[in-house]
Amino acid sequence: MKKIIKYFSLAFVFGLFFTACEDPFSLTPSDIISEDIVFDDMSLVEAFLTEIYNEAPFEINTGQSGNNQNLIMGFGGEARNFAPWQGPFGGAIGRVFDENNGAGALEYWPYDDIREMNVFIEKVPQSTALDQNLATIAVAEARFIRAFTYFEMVKRYGGVPLATKALPVDTPEEDLFIPRNSEKEIYDFIGSEMDAIVDILPSNSLKGRVNRWAALALKSRAMLYAASVAKFGTQQMDGLLGFPASDANGYYQQSLAASREIMQEGPFELYRKVGDPATNFEQLFVDENNNPEAIFVEEWDVDAGKAHSWDYLAHPDGFGWGWNSNFPVYLETLEQFDFIDGSSGKVDRALYDDATPIDPNWYFEQRDPRMHASIFYPGTEWRGTQVYMHRSTVYTDPNSGLRETSTSTSFIIPGSNGWPGSGARRNVFAGNNPTSLLIKKRLDESIGFLTNDTSGSDYLIFRLGEIYLNYVEAAYYLGDPNGDMAATINDLRDRAGMPALSIAEITEDKIRQERRVELAFESHVFWDLRRWRIAVQELDGVVRHRMHFNYDFDNDTYTITIADGDKGRVRSHTERNYYYAFGLEIIADTRIKENPGYN
Repeated sequence: MKKIIKYFSLAFVFGLFFTACEDPFSLTPSDIISEDIVFDDMSLVEAFLTEIYNEAPFEINTGQSGNNQNLIMGFGGEARNFAPWQGPFGGAIGRVFDENNGAGALEYWPYDDIREMNVFIEKVPQSTALDQNLATIAVAEARFIRAFTYFEMVKRYGGVPLATKALPVDTPEEDLFIPRNSEKEIYDFIGSEMDAIVDILPSNSLKGRVNRWAALALKSRAMLYAASVAKFGTQQMDGLLGFPASDANGYYQQSLAASREIMQEGPFELYRKVGDPATNFEQLFVDENNNPEAIFVEEWDVDAGKAHSWDYLAHPDGFGWGWNSNFPVYLETLEQFDFIDGSSGKVDRALYDDATPIDPNWYFEQRDPRMHASIFYPGTEWRGTQVYMHRSTVYTDPNSGLRETSTSTSFIIPGSNGWPGSGARRNVFAGNNPTSLLIKKRLDESIGFLTNDTSGSDYLIFRLGEIYLNYVEAAYYLGDPNGDMAATINDLRDRAGMPALSIAEITEDKIRQERRVELAFESHVFWDLRRWRIAVQELDGVVRHRMHFNYDFDNDTYTITIADGDKGRVRSHTERNYYYAFGLEIIADTRIKENPGYN
């Protein structure tokens, strides 16, 4: 009897570790297509590859519509959710990650998807009925996605089983269980796979399809992670976890070389279509018309039925009905954005005494323009008006001449141009919302009426700005071998409207801060803190703060107070959590060794 494949949603289930005894199939005749037919028909091969793309972890744990789109930012302490029952808050805050719950909301064990990829990679080259050039490229694309999938696992667990062959569905149960490969072997596999496919993949491809530059970008990122683990981590479990420290420079060199090839030979440049630095940076994330910075994107298209809800969930209250203001930002994230004169964005917190007047034209408007494009703050201009995020307004009553205070969202201050006594409910500290700042990055101001699943803005998986920062970090630890580290980081800062740094100013801390600013809310910060091995001091038990703004209408100033942004709940990230537990289900296979620190 011929093997069978489920069209579009392949029912091959790897069964590795904890499902081997279960029947992976529940198929009716309309669900199945002969394997021979699939791999002898290029349109079906493309459909198979489309399914592999659809399962790829490019924007992992986000969901198309749910508030989990902020999950990684929540774990990294950049932002949280409006309410504690939502995923990023409940998944990241007040949680202990142990052998019982494994990686929790971050769990990722996609061996069913990997088996589909392996089937594709093995079977397509065996067909004599396909266009061989197209087939070879398609296989390279699948190998890229498989490597990306392993990258998502290795940065969670360290070494994992490396399965590169599709085991037949009738494989004896005892042969399904394979032991863990080392963390080094997984990273080396990712790097070698990119080396193998980079010259097969086209330099130009349809938007959303893998090309040679995407392969180099994955190598740039993954080898930087490997270098960090070697430099800052420790070897454990007889080499299953970690690298020899002596390996760090080799991985930095691989990352540097991949980044340099993209920067020097790729058809990309930093986005500079708009003169104003803040508006320019804002447009970078929504401009889909020949965006020169986009290396590889996940394509979304409302008309094609593939839409997300980022705009609907993230837009501030007061600009449409619905479930808005979902992604509040902490004070500590705002503080990462320095002032445009180069001075620190961390001001003396004694100013936050609810008495000292603070000029918003200094406190907000004089910060790094990337902040204006990334965060909604009090007075942000949006859709022809302002975003109001103050809790109260003090003003002089024109009739009595007395100073009065209003906390009403419907009361308009006399003599103002529509200024309310208080910002909209979900924009200020009322009920669950804790911070009075909101994520702005990736929002499209041009979208009109907002509802669920009405956003089609693409997700930038790799962009040139990240590659610049990967290059700078690798160059720093290698001693700036090409002498262009300062020029590279300063090109980014110039685009942002920030002053250039001297060589002496380019320190480890400054490079890390630049990543936290440039890549804010792009699902990098959390993983960066982990690979630098500073997540314990940055996250474990660390209180993040909310802000309360009270506006003085007569003097155009705010008074500010701050408080615990999570109402007593904190993140947990202990030393053992640099490698998450597999959890009880996966450990049911005795050939998989649990990570250290878990029972």
